[in-house]
Amino acid sequence: MSYIPKEYWLERGKVYKQEFRYNKKFMLQEQILVEYLRKNISFSTVLEVGCGFGRITKIILSNFPEVTEYVAVDLSPDQIENARNYVMGSDKRGVLKFIVSDIQSLEMNLKYDLVIAPEVLLHILPSEIKEVLVKMVGWSRRNVVNIDWYEDVTPRKAAPHNFIHKYEKIYHDIPGVVEVIRTPIVKKGLLSGIDTKQSIFHVVIKNE
Repeated sequence: MSYIPKEYWLERGKVYKQEFRYNKKFMLQEQILVEYLRKNISFSTVLEVGCGFGRITKIILSNFPEVTEYVAVDLSPDQIENARNYVMGSDKRGVLKFIVSDIQSLEMNLKYDLVIAPEVLLHILPSEIKEVLVKMVGWSRRNVVNIDWYEDVTPRKAAPHNFIHKYEKIYHDIPGVVEVIRTPIVKKGLLSGIDTKQSIFHVVIKNE
């Protein structure tokens, strides 16, 4: 069966929240993301593409009270509804807005301090990934962040809906990108080491 992203995620969105299992890898991912954002990026407006049930949405709203506008987008109406319920209580300032759309169809007239895509781009077809990254760069004033599966060699048994893209190379080919920083999401230790097989990609865009 061929992988058709929109069809797949519309169906998967109906059960994703119920099937989701929180674990140490997600905890480490969230911890390193929050630490990285605090240390390296100043932002008050956020565009999140592929918000799912709102896991990262809630993390950012809870940890960054300086956010004045937050737009969360997902192609699944079910996931958007899940996100509304999950984030309820974290948006005490009323800054959050939801949009149902896939990235390819999304049109935004505003630019945001931070455009973030958590575990989304690995599901984009290789033939469409550059188009998507160009759009994300175009929506940002200064910073784009994506969190995605990344290994030097793609395992033979990769799921049909998961892809490793050469993010650094693709980003560097987009006009306006001045730097791409990759931060592996790992915790080293003899007894408690964790390797999520993921990285944070931080793209710095030239100020206009």
